[in-house]
Amino acid sequence: MMIRTIQCPLPLEQSLIDTVCVYNQAVQVVIDAGWELRSYNKNVLHAKTYAAVREQLPNLQSSLVQCARDMASASLKLAKKKGWQCKKPVKKPTSSIRFNQRTFTPFLESGTISISTIDGRKVYPIVIPSYFQRYQFSTVNAMVLKVKNDKIIAFLNIEIADPIVNDRPTSFLGVDRGINNAVVASDNTFLNSSHIKDVKYKYQKLRQSLQSKGTRRCKRKLKSLAGRERRFMTGENYKIAAWLVAKPFDCIVLENLKGIKTNSKKQKKVGKQARKRFANWAYYQLELIITNKALEAGKMVLFVSPKYTSQRCSRCGHVAKDNRHGAEFCCKQCGFSIHADLNAARNISERGKAVFGRAKVNRPNVARYDAAEFLPRIAAASPRL
Repeated sequence: MMIRTIQCPLPLEQSLIDTVCVYNQAVQVVIDAGWELRSYNKNVLHAKTYAAVREQLPNLQSSLVQCARDMASASLKLAKKKGWQCKKPVKKPTSSIRFNQRTFTPFLESGTISISTIDGRKVYPIVIPSYFQRYQFSTVNAMVLKVKNDKIIAFLNIEIADPIVNDRPTSFLGVDRGINNAVVASDNTFLNSSHIKDVKYKYQKLRQSLQSKGTRRCKRKLKSLAGRERRFMTGENYKIAAWLVAKPFDCIVLENLKGIKTNSKKQKKVGKQARKRFANWAYYQLELIITNKALEAGKMVLFVSPKYTSQRCSRCGHVAKDNRHGAEFCCKQCGFSIHADLNAARNISERGKAVFGRAKVNRPNVARYDAAEFLPRIAAASPRL
């Protein structure tokens, strides 16, 4: 089943705001107890905190107390993964809260929703934006309530059936993601990101200027600018993903770039400006959007190893560090010359073909492979381009 989210604005009603504040107090009580016990186990937290929370916050009904416990457990679990070597999680009074199926009931057809509050069960009107109308008759299994900028927004998590995906694709689109070129596809198409860099540079310089002054007016301006760059980049990533998924290919092949930002920080030879560009690179968000859109379109997304995609010749298979010089790729063995990003995209596409040429895959919607083992075979079988 696929999970999608519907965003619905709710009335700015005091009962909802008070419920959010009291709910977050309960979460913090459980976090404090779990932090002392060094445990995120729900049974342990329930035995330790349920009676205390009910006594301190009598208006918060039992089901919401259990939701708060689960939310605190998730925060403590992240701390456990860090070996408790981090600051104790802190819930702000108006931060987001989570509801389960016992604490809310949506009536999407009639445009209303029933929510448990500290003042009892209340029914509120909701307006489903036109983009989400296609999900109107789906199953809603959870809700997140967010209060920000004098607005209350309900995020409804819904389940929809997976579309039929071709488990034996025949056409592969290799996609190389980068900073100078947002994406380069193996079908010889480029999507330049100069306008994205210009917008990012503008916001970066504006923030630096306002932060250096530090006046109250500058702080107000910084607050009004908060989130603009992130929303701009999200919109661009949706455009890029739609452009890629619309291409006539059964499978989109991407590099598995997990850990690339961490590795860039470890490399001392990488300058401060380069690390800043990496840190501001929304490649993972683009990856998620491509995966979601491809799944809805019945297409497969395949992840392969990024090793040597920039150094390997897509014609003869020769791998050498000297093959690439900036944006130009020139093979030292066969003399093949091409744009470096396009060469990498073709290598990525070949690795996707090699995966399906080597082994049968039982209908993966999203699959990840380390294609390093396929390099010799790919080099021998690569067609002359």
